[in-house]
Amino acid sequence: MFFKLFMKECSQTAKSLTYWLLVIIMVLFFASQMGQMDMEKAPEKGLEDYGVKPSKDNNIIMSHTLGMLASEYVEGNYATYPIGFIKTVTLSKEEEQRVGEILKETTGLDKEEIEKKMDDFYGTGGFIQSNPTLQPAESLSYERFEEVMQEVDDMLGGGSSYALDSIGDNGSEPKTYEDAVKEYEELVQKDGYTGGYARLFSDYMVIILGILPVFLAVTRELRDRRANMQELIYVRRSSSMTIIASRYLSMVVMILIPVFALSIQPLASCVTYAKTAGISVDYLAFAKYIAGWLLPTVMVVTALGMLLTELTDTALAVLVQGAWWFVSIFMGAKTMDGGRYGWNLIPRHNTILNYSGYQEGFSQLLTNRILYASLAVIAVSVTAWIYSQKRKGRMNIRGKISANRKSQSNA
Repeated sequence: MFFKLFMKECSQTAKSLTYWLLVIIMVLFFASQMGQMDMEKAPEKGLEDYGVKPSKDNNIIMSHTLGMLASEYVEGNYATYPIGFIKTVTLSKEEEQRVGEILKETTGLDKEEIEKKMDDFYGTGGFIQSNPTLQPAESLSYERFEEVMQEVDDMLGGGSSYALDSIGDNGSEPKTYEDAVKEYEELVQKDGYTGGYARLFSDYMVIILGILPVFLAVTRELRDRRANMQELIYVRRSSSMTIIASRYLSMVVMILIPVFALSIQPLASCVTYAKTAGISVDYLAFAKYIAGWLLPTVMVVTALGMLLTELTDTALAVLVQGAWWFVSIFMGAKTMDGGRYGWNLIPRHNTILNYSGYQEGFSQLLTNRILYASLAVIAVSVTAWIYSQKRKGRMNIRGKISANRKSQSNA
């Protein structure tokens, strides 16, 4: 019975205009991000630029952070990201004075000297190439630096680049030839070459899969209501869990089919290049990353769409998921280099390199994905319970538990 219902749901989804609109959006998004893909080659020695890498050097972190603070101090505006969205903060006169005192303590420069350094930097077009830096005072310890930067973050209301959990991201330094060679060797020897491209594919596709499935779920759940089919469906002999689970699984599978299809193109490109370069590849890399990286996001977004729609008989899930999606996108903006996945619905790794960062953050990513897959299972179970209550007449179409019939008789 389950398989029969599952196949019927897949067939109905395949006939849905909403589904094909989502597929078209997926294809267009993929083409815009990975349509033209350059194959990573072994780095050449003697190049002027091999890119940049995050720095763990305390002196570099301090100089970049102080340069950033000095620039915002001169401008009088400070950027914060309290919930992912940018918020510009203007401090009071007393707070501005305190920031000036902090800069004096940490750099040894007064306001006029800082303004001159910023004018010199921006006057030479430095902002085009990099952010300003200021050397920390020789007597400044890293512990004291963290203390006063947290004070600045507190004055700004939190969410700034001066918070303790953010200042480590402020420093960067040029990659050396040796760094570039190491990353390439990791890509070829440890990542099976295709692994890096599979992560990049997942990085892009998880963005769109963090929102699209909710439209399919909401449309499917509301379809029976619009067609006045609730009463007919409620008397089916199948259990509520069988009906909801088959419907849910069909949507997840139908969403993943075009994802697997789209992965064929980058996989083929990797295999073609690898053969000419004599590199061994992992042919299953894309399938593994789709299952491990993308599937949990599809699962929880679809489940949330079903749950809220079954509960309210409205499209509320679109608004809720839309808000969650926006926050997740902005939360991931600072972690695009990979290795810092946290609890984000949309984990980012916007590079084919940094395999070592991926390995360091793997346990974190694994916990993240298991959590969302588990939440999806719970949401589907709750949806099935709500559905069963409706079948028994104990819940009306707006999701409220029906009152005791005594109230009706008393009326």
